[in-house]
Amino acid sequence: CVSFEYKRSSTACQLSSTCDRFDLTLNEVGNSYHWYLKVNDEVAISENPTPYAYLWLLDNLNGREVTSPAGVTSTNYYIGYNTGGCAGRNELLVTTKPVVEECAAECDKLSACVSFEYKREATNCHLSSTCNDLSLTVNEVGNSYMWYERANSYTGHATTGGNAYLWLMETPTSSPTMSPVTLEPTSIEPTCLRITTGGVGYDDGHLDAFVNTGDGNGYVRVTQSGVKYALNSVVLEKCYSGLVGLQVKNSNDNAWAGSIETSVDGGVSYTPMVCKDNCTPVGDSTASIVVDGDGNGDRAVKCLNGDTCTLVNSGSWDSTA
Repeated sequence: CVSFEYKRSSTACQLSSTCDRFDLTLNEVGNSYHWYLKVNDEVAISENPTPYAYLWLLDNLNGREVTSPAGVTSTNYYIGYNTGGCAGRNELLVTTKPVVEECAAECDKLSACVSFEYKREATNCHLSSTCNDLSLTVNEVGNSYMWYERANSYTGHATTGGNAYLWLMETPTSSPTMSPVTLEPTSIEPTCLRITTGGVGYDDGHLDAFVNTGDGNGYVRVTQSGVKYALNSVVLEKCYSGLVGLQVKNSNDNAWAGSIETSVDGGVSYTPMVCKDNCTPVGDSTASIVVDGDGNGDRAVKCLNGDTCTLVNSGSWDSTA
C-alpha cells in the first residue's frame, strides 16, 4: 500500500499500490475524497505541490521518544491518545467544532489550556486546564473521545503505551511541512430541538428551557416564564448551530411531561436526548420525561423538586467522559 483515499461523508476507505505521485491524482479542489500518501520515515520529505496538501505525521510511538524532523518550524504540538480524556475536567470550554484542528486552535489561544478532548461523531470539543497527565484520564481503549495533551517541545517527550501519536500543527504552504491533515470544514447540518407536551392526563404544565450553543454565553432561556403548556402542544421547535446541551426546570408544582428530541438531519428524523445531570436515571432517554417543582412527577425520566436538569444529544453522551 502506497496511499489511500478517504471520504468522510460515507467513511469510504480505498487503498492503492500504484497511486504514489501527486500528478496521478485528480487534483480537483473540493473533491469529496482526501488522498493520503504514505511516508516511511519520520523525516517527511515532500515538495508539497499544492497549498491544499498537508503531510500527516502519524507515528505509533510505543512509549519511545522521537526526534524532530528536519525543517520543522511549528511550536504547537499535541500527543493524541485514543483512550479517552479526564472526567469532569472541561473547565475552559465546552463547544463543538466541525474538525479536530479547529478544537486544537481553541486550545492554542489559551495559555492555561493543557489538553483537549474531541469526539468526532458529535464534533464535541472540550478544553481543560488541569487534565495534564495520562494517569488522570479514564485510559479506556476504544473510548469515543480522543485526548490530546499539549506539548511545548517536540524532543524529549515520551508517550505512554501504544495508543498515542504525535501531531504537528502548522499552516500549509508551498514549502515542505510536517502538518497533520486538516479537513476543510464541511457543511454540518444544524441540530434541531423539539420539545413536545404529552397528550395524557396531567401532562400539561409549566416548563422553563435554556439552550447552550457553545458561543460562550452559557445556557440562555428559550421559553417564556410562567407559561402553562397545553396537552399535545409544541413548547419549542427550533434549529441551532452547535447545540451543546439543554437545561430544563419547573418551579411550579403543576408538572410538565412530554418528550424532548433533537434532529441532525434538518428535522427529517428525531432522536430523544439523554439525561446527564440532576435528572434520573442518568443516561436514559427523554422520550418520556417529567419536569416538576415538587417530587410527585412520574415518567421514565424525572427532573423533580425544581432542579435544573441538563440534557445532551444522544450522540454526545459518554458515561465515562
